[in-house]
Amino acid sequence: MEPADPPVPGRLLTHPTAMRQAVAADHPFGVTPEPPGDRKGMARGYTFDPIRLRLTRVRADLTQAELGSLVGTTASQISHYERGRAQPSVKSIQKLAVALDIPPATLLATLDDADKKLSDLRVSAGLTQADVADALMLNDRNYSAIERGELGLTPAFAEQLADTFGVTLDQVTAAYFNARRHRRARGMQLQPLREEHVRSPDEPAVPRIPKKGPRPFTPPPGYD
Repeated sequence: MEPADPPVPGRLLTHPTAMRQAVAADHPFGVTPEPPGDRKGMARGYTFDPIRLRLTRVRADLTQAELGSLVGTTASQISHYERGRAQPSVKSIQKLAVALDIPPATLLATLDDADKKLSDLRVSAGLTQADVADALMLNDRNYSAIERGELGLTPAFAEQLADTFGVTLDQVTAAYFNARRHRRARGMQLQPLREEHVRSPDEPAVPRIPKKGPRPFTPPPGYD
């Protein structure tokens, strides 16, 4: 029997022998990373990598059925994850990471800091939006809007997010403005940033317009 071909950049490793050779050689998952915009799962706000799940499972010497049993799902569902036909929820990524004894970020596509959004930082920490909102005592809807870049982000809240995600303040602010740029490019409405919000050089603050008080009463002619 001829040996399996070595890993080729950009080629999905489906042959079991080729996969094990890649694992033994510690090949970086046997593929050239796809552009973030082409990766399935962007609609959820984070980028799950099915190749990483498959090779990590092989390294752990688990079958799809065994991994499915550990996380409370079926072998068929694990197969769908590994083939990119389905994307696990954040909770499922947490369970997979625990079963494989790896950080949740291992199962996500590798992105440059310039491409990361707040959702990527959150999922890398193994947290749902509800987890973050509860930890910071914030309304779920308001946190979701901040994560999408729709609402302003104060420096104090940015520091809380950095502590919650286990990253730096610069990473949080960069991810936040990346989300705003992404939504602005799609023509979506954003709340203008004020002086009390974190700002970037390409998005100056909009001065707050003072509220007008009640108009003074001017009596009409002949008014007693």
